[in-house]
Amino acid sequence: MCGLPPAHRQAIGRLREKDFGGLALDSRVKLKDGTAFEGIDGLRDYLLTKKKGVIVRLFCRRLLGYALGRAVSLSDQTLIDEMVAALNDKDARLSAAVLAIVRSPQFRSIRGSDFSNSE
Repeated sequence: MCGLPPAHRQAIGRLREKDFGGLALDSRVKLKDGTAFEGIDGLRDYLLTKKKGVIVRLFCRRLLGYALGRAVSLSDQTLIDEMVAALNDKDARLSAAVLAIVRSPQFRSIRGSDFSNSE
């Protein structure tokens, strides 16, 4: 049986060697692009080497959407590019991405920020 690397763990994290049918688990994976790896360590190495750019860009996109409290739009792509460049320049420190967001006009002019809770 071929499955994803976490297949060796039960829902509560306990290690298991057989699937529900009693067959031995096989954590070897071959992707559509022909890349093969085994286990969670192989997945980690694959993501950190071959897919690092994709992972960093996706992280920046999600972080920006969370910070702005809205969906990321096409006009935000330049900011995402700045965040990716800052992460690559600063040795992937989270503070570099956060500073890029906080200094951006998108963050400083969030709609609804002019209203205050006045009683």
